[in-house]
Amino acid sequence: MAAQFHLEIITPTKVIDEGLVDYVRAPGVDGSFGVLARHTNAIMAIAIGEIKVVKGSVENSYACTQGFAEITKEGVQLLVETAEQKDDIDLQRAQEAFDRAKAELQKKHDELADEEEALKALERSMNRMRIAKK
Repeated sequence: MAAQFHLEIITPTKVIDEGLVDYVRAPGVDGSFGVLARHTNAIMAIAIGEIKVVKGSVENSYACTQGFAEITKEGVQLLVETAEQKDDIDLQRAQEAFDRAKAELQKKHDELADEEEALKALERSMNRMRIAKK
């Protein structure tokens, strides 16, 4: 049996306790990073993207937004703004959010702050749709 570690995905509204896992991959701001048991202690910034969790032969995916990963000898905690399990993503709702963000982006070219927020909304909705379609 491969070495395992404890994984929690924590958002402001819920704690997802994955229990013992073999591997986790998360979207870092400088590229994806993976964690196996006995990983060195670290704190990593998380970007919008996919969290992939592997337990034996079972893989699970989450769409997440930005946050931080705390990696210790006791396990890994991913503290993110949102995390949605692949099977829980409402594809129609994600498409509607994408359409709204795209429309907002097209009319907000002169207001930089609004344009940045629209780009983030577009990125979040595209991520959710990509993961839901896996």
